[in-house]
Amino acid sequence: MLFLVDGMLGNVAKKLLLLGYDTYYLSDMDDSELIKKAKYEDRIIISKDRHLIANARKSAIQSIQITKEDEVEQFLEILDTVHLELNEISGDTARCTKCNSQTIKISKSKVLKKIPPKVHEFNEAFWECGKCKQIYWEGSHIKKLQEFLNNIKIQTQL
Repeated sequence: MLFLVDGMLGNVAKKLLLLGYDTYYLSDMDDSELIKKAKYEDRIIISKDRHLIANARKSAIQSIQITKEDEVEQFLEILDTVHLELNEISGDTARCTKCNSQTIKISKSKVLKKIPPKVHEFNEAFWECGKCKQIYWEGSHIKKLQEFLNNIKIQTQL
């Protein structure tokens, strides 16, 4: 599944990327360009913009309209339309949150000069974006994201 997330849902886009889903996100693209890109690349549009969703549907593009403000509820709206694997967030499957490319495991010694000393001291596993060279590690934010996923899983079982 390929997604195109509009500018109103940056946090949703980031979480989809960290879950390993190919997710295109730009906050400054106009609706007609979003629709063209989604159609050309066979992407599912995720948006809060009713007008964009209506135009996508007129163009026979699969779309998901988000109506909720809470992020857990937003993901539940996505799950009402598509099946997502909500596995643990891992650098081995995550995509780059800056450019949507795949990340590659990299040795700790190769990132020594590219990361803060405390990060090097407290982490053993690192990943690098194959395209933009952004460095990633599983910091404390991953625990928060895992809790977020657990909340979604609990809600889907109710």
